[in-house]
Amino acid sequence: MASNKVKWKRAALCLPPLLLILALDRFSKRWAADSLALLERGSIQAIPGVLGWRYAENTGVAFSAFSGAGAALCALTALIIAAAVVWLIRHPECGGWMRTGLTLIVAGGLGNLYDRLRFGYVIDFIELLFVRFAIFNAADIAVVAGAICLAVGILKSGGKVA
Repeated sequence: MASNKVKWKRAALCLPPLLLILALDRFSKRWAADSLALLERGSIQAIPGVLGWRYAENTGVAFSAFSGAGAALCALTALIIAAAVVWLIRHPECGGWMRTGLTLIVAGGLGNLYDRLRFGYVIDFIELLFVRFAIFNAADIAVVAGAICLAVGILKSGGKVA
């Protein structure tokens, strides 16, 4: 069993990538709000036919599900973030896949929670042009990548998560 000092040191290793993702998310959403929100013609094609930038305000979650459920979404997001942070601190021995996955989920969750609390919606701006898909942001990418890493970690551990 790891000492409290070791637990906190291992948990602290998650801070630099978490802060980097938060900074990227805030910077990119600020850019989208300052630049893209002013456009009247829709999206900008960054890579023609593949990737575009289109400003959107999402009051729900993925694909605008649960639109208008702001307080409930904030509470649920905060609960998931808190549970992930507690798990990271209490289980410093977890593998890199699980630690990376939870770190990405926390970072993405914090990025979108900030938007919900400050604006009442999440700023989305990344649009895939080759398929009809939701518009999303850097925090969303972090959450999805984190869920994939977490799933790989659970599979690699034989389903043992604690």
